[in-house]
Amino acid sequence: MIHANSVTGSVATAQSQARAIASTYDTPAARLNADGGALATSRAECNIEKDPARCRYDEWYEFPYYGMGISFAVVDEHGKVLLAQNQLAYYVRESGLTFPAIAPQFDESFFSRVDVRLRPARSGAPGQLDGREVTLVTYNVSPSGATVYLLISPLDAEAAVAPVDRWLRLGLPAAILFVAMVAWWAAGRALRPVERMRDELAHITAADMSSRVPQPRTGDEIARLAATMNETLDRLADAAERQRRFVADAAHELRSPLAGLRNAAEVAATHGAAVDPEVLRTGTERLQQLTDDLLLLARLERTAPARGKPVDIAAIAEELVGERRYRVPPDERFAVVADGPALVIGREEELGRMLKNLLDNAARYARERIDVTVTEPEPGLVRVEVHDDGPGIPQADRERVFERFARVDEARDRRHGGAGLGLAIARDIAERYGGRLYAADATSGARLVAELPKSPHA
Repeated sequence: MIHANSVTGSVATAQSQARAIASTYDTPAARLNADGGALATSRAECNIEKDPARCRYDEWYEFPYYGMGISFAVVDEHGKVLLAQNQLAYYVRESGLTFPAIAPQFDESFFSRVDVRLRPARSGAPGQLDGREVTLVTYNVSPSGATVYLLISPLDAEAAVAPVDRWLRLGLPAAILFVAMVAWWAAGRALRPVERMRDELAHITAADMSSRVPQPRTGDEIARLAATMNETLDRLADAAERQRRFVADAAHELRSPLAGLRNAAEVAATHGAAVDPEVLRTGTERLQQLTDDLLLLARLERTAPARGKPVDIAAIAEELVGERRYRVPPDERFAVVADGPALVIGREEELGRMLKNLLDNAARYARERIDVTVTEPEPGLVRVEVHDDGPGIPQADRERVFERFARVDEARDRRHGGAGLGLAIARDIAERYGGRLYAADATSGARLVAELPKSPHA
């Protein structure tokens, strides 16, 4: 920036000087005195006896800036040097610097700029600007057709930058060291809460997930990170607790049918009698049903839902109800009401399992009637309602019935109800396909409602 500003200032000064030189040269007397193309020199360099014309100091002094260190040349329309001074005079005389026969293209203010490289002197004597590329500001002398070339020395800009360069050479390493130390200190201070969080996380295990990472009150990204980590730990702790309860409940539920089968076998072995086939059938069926439910729950949690295809859930409901009418003994309590096909996206076997569990739940507690209704209450939504005339579900237990191994007291004991997994599986399947399953209000009995997104291809 300093170098650029210095160059800009030098160009402006050079333009002003070139204009002044051109105005002075554009007089008959000045042109007459420079007709010979002599190079301007000091009086000490000229021999008045041999070349008195070259020593007309008083006349040449009329040109502005003479003797002030300004390097310029006046060149006619054929490229001939009419007058030169200082550095340009030296390189014209010593290294044969020439100027173009055709003047550079001027702008509207008659100024232009050209870049030239100054060659060393033919004699081998060193020059101040040998080998340097310099800029010449040019100005048109009107009406004579001559051109003023004024040298912008790069030494001025370099002299302006030199103090800054010296300061940078001395101060930059210290500044870098200082900035590095400040950055190290600031980074350590900023990351100190992260280290505390890392230390706390290292002590959290699956056996004890009660600890939480400290949350700074700064409100910045680290505070939000701590909040997110604590929320994640809360979810993990909840999942671990649910898994522990599930394993304990599963073990407890498996113990009952296994104990029944063992007791039947021990009684038969003790008394030498045959095992009651009905006891074996009931125990093994219950054991197999519980095992199947546990495996299905594990699969639903472990795998993402398949892409699926359009499935007519109304047709599935009618098929499941029809099967119950052909059982022995037939179950005539079911009635299906559907306006027509109701397409949802999913896997047919999983959606069928959801409806089967809802129908099984209603069949356990209904007295005389179970209504299955399939409707489209609003665009993009399919609703399936299973309403029975049984004892119903108390308001306080409407969410608990969807928990695993949950039973409502009095109505859902082991003898009358199932293992408590049917409604949990049904809700998992409904949520798996973007829907929901809940217990709705009913004037009598229980009313379970499943809502699923309608297939866009319907």
